Amino acid sequence: MPASTFTFYQDFKEQLGKAIHDLSTHDIKIALTNTAPNTATHTVLADITQLSTGGGYTGGAGGGIALAGKSYTEVGGTGTFIATDTVFTASGGSVGPFRYGVFYNNTAASDNLIGYVDYGSAITLADTESITFDYTTSIFTIT
Repeated sequence: MPASTFTFYQDFKEQLGKAIHDLSTHDIKIALTNTAPNTATHTVLADITQLSTGGGYTGGAGGGIALAGKSYTEVGGTGTFIATDTVFTASGGSVGPFRYGVFYNNTAASDNLIGYVDYGSAITLADTESITFDYTTSIFTIT
């Protein structure tokens, strides 16, 4: 699913310097929320209001949608983080509404936040409806 510009949490920049994130090997997930993220004060998954478990979505600690085929590469001074297309299908009920996809590091002990995308309006998936998170070109870049 195409999304708006990726927005980093402020604390992510400090976390990079402290080697909390390995974007190629750590378990990176997308947590869904309908509450606007606060980039200045949110630092860990517990700081956001994630969707409740239901309809095939698992909320709470360790919840969200895992990214597969992750890769972080650098070319000409620009780092790019990508993943294979990730398809999520509501199952056994609806999921949502959600407007934001919050990326976090499930490997880090505190489930540290990375950044988020804003889909522009709330989305609700009915039972059996799917959404594709298309991140094969870029989730984000660092220059």
